[in-house]
Amino acid sequence: MKKMWGFMISAAVLSVMLAGCGGDKQEASQGNSQPAAAEASTAINIEASNWKFNQDTFEVKAGEPFTINFKSTEGFHGIGIEGLDVDIQNEGSKTLTVDKPGEYKIFCNVLCGPDHGKMLATLVVK
Repeated sequence: MKKMWGFMISAAVLSVMLAGCGGDKQEASQGNSQPAAAEASTAINIEASNWKFNQDTFEVKAGEPFTINFKSTEGFHGIGIEGLDVDIQNEGSKTLTVDKPGEYKIFCNVLCGPDHGKMLATLVVK
């Protein structure tokens, strides 16, 4: 009986230790297989509500990594950016670097209602 209790306690302690060790790996692997947000020096926060974005223009520097943090605050929306590999729906983040300066159209990529087509903003890369 004592051996059984000892085994159960050891198993419980081992489980807790392994769960604690695995937490960092899970956090690091979430997302779009992009570099961690901490590596990017700039973050832009894009919020979508019915039927608009929180800003008309977002600016970043060419050749420097940045993180897009996206969140739907009202309704269900997403974002895509023409010419860039960005596809986030409802909420999420993506870190990327754009080397070519210019203006890139941000649009809602989820059919969200009557003014869906008006959900536009601009990413300006300087």
